Amino acid sequence: MNAIANIQPSRMPIPAAVAKEFEIQPAEWRVLVEQIFPTAKSIEAVMMALAYCRKRNLDIFKKPVHIVPMWSSAKRAMVETVWPGIAEIRTTATRTKQYAGIDAVEFGPMIERSFSGKIKQGDNWEDVNKTVRFPEWASVVVYRMVAGVKCSYHAKVFWEETYATVGKSDIPNDMWAKRARGQLDKCVEAAALRKAFPEELGNTYAAEEMEGRSLDTGDVIDHVAPKTHTPPKPPSQITEQATQPDNVVDAEVIEQDFNNDITADGEVLDDTEFFERLEESLAVTSDEASIEEVWTEADPMARFQNDETSQSIALAIKKRALKRVGG
Repeated sequence: MNAIANIQPSRMPIPAAVAKEFEIQPAEWRVLVEQIFPTAKSIEAVMMALAYCRKRNLDIFKKPVHIVPMWSSAKRAMVETVWPGIAEIRTTATRTKQYAGIDAVEFGPMIERSFSGKIKQGDNWEDVNKTVRFPEWASVVVYRMVAGVKCSYHAKVFWEETYATVGKSDIPNDMWAKRARGQLDKCVEAAALRKAFPEELGNTYAAEEMEGRSLDTGDVIDHVAPKTHTPPKPPSQITEQATQPDNVVDAEVIEQDFNNDITADGEVLDDTEFFERLEESLAVTSDEASIEEVWTEADPMARFQNDETSQSIALAIKKRALKRVGG
């Protein structure tokens, strides 16, 4: 039989705009979200990975980058970020045509240490104790040809300064607990390659090095007390404002919409919900002044100050609103 098998929808349907922008077919998108990045929680994160690979001329299906959740002090929440894997850092070094090899990684003495702390399991916090054996340090030398001379570059990193934690605890995650040498091997190689090729790699850290760290400072995540917020009014109350004669959103409603980053069910407002809220608020404005008021209160340029893709999405929403009112 020549029947074509029906492909089931992916767990995160591909937006038409994304498919067009990156020339991605539905089957390819499904591979991305279910096999390449199975833990990605948002379409925006996969888009960032696609944008990174396009800019660097990399094949995303070889998984040169990883999506790493990191704590953002500005947003008071974990956010998805994109970092190169060790394979991408090796590729960058190789493309210089000056990479001249690497010695075997050397490891320091094994240490056994017990870690304890609280980890959230579902809706509850549980006390966890974990004993891990790990090498105290790892050391390696990489080589680069400089003016015809083979030069060596040495790096040494310590496991306890590098490992990734579970959430905000100091407990090593499963990968760092089970593959203590393997993870440290990648990190020390990345450190040595940065020394050897500073003009190519600069301060580019590998995904393995960034797990468990803060997006703002690069430091290991500290315990952060949750910020208290009053839940915002649901979108239906914004819609009710549209029935007013002047069809202008009340300033207090705007303020409550964007000054609270906690949703009514207690969850941190994610980027997708932010865009939906922005579009809903702009949809009931009647003139340019009202649009600017909503835009200023939401301040998407500040929220996404290091995310050009999300800034572009926000600007497109504003542009549609201005077009609607004739601006």
